[in-house]
Formats: sequence, structure tokens, C-alpha cells
Amino acid sequence: MQRRTGWMIGLAAGILLGGLGSDTTGHTPIASRFTYNEHLFPIFERQCGSCHIEGGVAPMSLLTYQEAFPWTQSIREEVLGLRMPPWKAEDGFGEFLNGHVLPAHELDMILEWSSGGYPQGPRDQRPAPPSLSENWTLGRPSLELTLSDPFLFDSDASEVIRYFAVPTELDVDRWVTGVDVLPGSRAVVRHVSVYVDETGQASAADAADPSPGFATGFDAGTPIAVWWPGQDIVKLDSAGYALPAGADLVARVLYKKTWITEGQAFTDQTRLGLHLSDGAVDTITHTVVNSPDEVTTRELRFSYAIDDDVTLLGLLPEVEVAATELRVEGVLPDGARQPLLLVREPDPGWPTRYWFDAPHALPRGSAIEVTATLRGGSDRRAVASLFSSDAPVRLLVDYTTGGGTAN
Repeated sequence: MQRRTGWMIGLAAGILLGGLGSDTTGHTPIASRFTYNEHLFPIFERQCGSCHIEGGVAPMSLLTYQEAFPWTQSIREEVLGLRMPPWKAEDGFGEFLNGHVLPAHELDMILEWSSGGYPQGPRDQRPAPPSLSENWTLGRPSLELTLSDPFLFDSDASEVIRYFAVPTELDVDRWVTGVDVLPGSRAVVRHVSVYVDETGQASAADAADPSPGFATGFDAGTPIAVWWPGQDIVKLDSAGYALPAGADLVARVLYKKTWITEGQAFTDQTRLGLHLSDGAVDTITHTVVNSPDEVTTRELRFSYAIDDDVTLLGLLPEVEVAATELRVEGVLPDGARQPLLLVREPDPGWPTRYWFDAPHALPRGSAIEVTATLRGGSDRRAVASLFSSDAPVRLLVDYTTGGGTAN
């Protein structure tokens, strides 16, 4: 894996949600060696284009000069603040396949351009603005599934969570090694979580609701995939989630509008692309580690004892209290510690599964220790859990008892 710097890409989704304007009324002398057409556009297209594009989930596009230059100071502030995108893992405290960091030379280019007069560059180098891609990120999937009926996101609604039962109609057991998502309405699909349902509970709830999908009546369990626009999707090589014959998939879709899309109606029919294996892979198991229900101190520490030799593949935290930091460590039987995950300013609005670059082996007798540093006087916030937990802090752990790896 290519080594990364310690800079996070604040640009991609942070500019996206910062909502900050910029004062471009005054004249700024041109002092930048870098221009939008030649240098900045490739960065914006690669790092931000899945969100900051016409028709995307962000409230503004950055893929033409006319769209980008009013936001130059906001771009600068978000990059310097390292606030966004919703990738918040500290570089170096655990290594991750799907990490989002901004290379130092690109950071320098953005800062010099935004403070040096933000020149457009030669007109004959003006790039053609791209359109939203309808291609699967991971390539052609083994199985394509579409929500059975279009869902109408009403003009008077600002945020809606909707579940959809999606039959797989598989007649043999398979293993899911990767899940891709193509939203039908990219402007409002904020994130999608995917579950396996063997009980028929979700399809019954879907059938009982007169509108497409349903809002209640399904015990979500634990997701096999969590997707949001702009993230790096991971496909596993030798590990997968069990998908029994005849099981349904359930898509939990969060629809959310920005100040640009408020008051508009949208119709969505999201598609799922499944990458499947017939076997010969390790089965991924889930464990949810919950904090105590009562928050009495500024530091909330709890742990989970491991009763078998396991290989950790990924972590998905949820935090319902305002926290400055969430730290996860593996504690070996001899007391040695392995850094697993350090999240600064955890944001429940962008649930992220952090896939390890190299799986972590923890022997029997080890523990997973979680420490959340809370803000003083902060109240608990209601966060709809992706895995049916109501603890203030919770951590979903993906692991195998074999040696599964990802690419």
C-alpha cells in the first residue's frame, strides 16, 4: 500500500458541509504559481468530485472555476482545520486501506492557490466538467440488485431514514466480499447500510407499508456494508460475510437535503452491486462492544475480553455524546498494547468502517479497550444506531478466526 502523509483531505466533504462563504469582493494580487485549470481541477476532481459535482450530495460543485472560486477561503479554512471529510482517523495510530489523506504537495498547492489570488489559468487549458459516473467503483459485480420500487422523498421532508427489503433469490450459500452502491438520486442519498435478513422480517415489514420500503419493524442487527459518497470501497480477498441461500438483503438509506435542495422532491431507486464468493473464504463475525449506559466522568473507558484467537479486520464506531477523541487499542495477554484506531472529533453523521491495512491478530486472553474523551457539560445526542445499540459509545468489531485479508 502506498504510504500516506499525516494530512487528511479536509477538502472533499468538509468544504462540502462547512457551509462557509468567502469574501471575494476585494482584489487579491496574483501570487500563486498554481492555477485552477492546470493544477487545482485535477485535485478537486479526484479528491472531491464524487460529492462536489453538479447533482451530487454536496451543496456546491467545485468542478468548474466559476463554481469553485467563491469558496476559496472556505477551502483554505477547511484544509487548514483538518476537519473534513468524514475520515477522522489519526494517521499513524493504526493503518487503514480506505484512508483519506491529502498529500503534502497537494495541500501546498491548495493553500498557495487560495491565498495567492486563485488564478484560473489559460483559457485553452480549461477542463471539461465531468458528469456523475454510473460505473461500479469495484468493477462489474457478481450480482446487481435494485430497490423494487422508486421511493419519493417529499419536498417538505428534510431527512428520512428508510429501509428496503431486496430479495437475492440465491439458491446456494454465498459469501459477500464487497458491496458497491449506485444511488438513484445522488443529491440526497447521504449513506446506505446493508444487512442480511434470513428471517423474512424485513420483507414482511416492506409488504405491510403502503409506500416503497418501511420505517419500522426490522431488527437491523449488524451491517455487512456501510457506504457514503466519496469513500474508498474495500473488497476482501479471503474473507466475507455469510449470505445464506434464500436470504434477503436490507438497504437502510439515509436521505438528507442541503440548503440547496430544501423544498425539492426527489425520487430514488438505489442499486446494490454484490461481489460474491462460492466459498474458500473465512466467515466474518461481528461483535458490538458497548460502553456503560451512565456517563459520569470526562473519560469513558470500557473493554471487551477475547475468548478465542481472532484476526481483526475492521472497526465501526458510533458516539452519542460529544467527544474530542475516541481511542481503540488491543491489549495482549502480556499487557503490550497495539494501536488500532484514534478518531479526533468523532462525527455520528458519517458512519465509517475503518478497514485495517494489515489484519491484527489478537490471541485468546487479549482485550479490546475503548477510551472516549468527552467534552465537559455535553449532553447525549439521539443517534439512530446502525446496529441496534443504545449505549452512549459503541464499537462494531469485524473479525475472523482465520487469516482473512483485504486488498
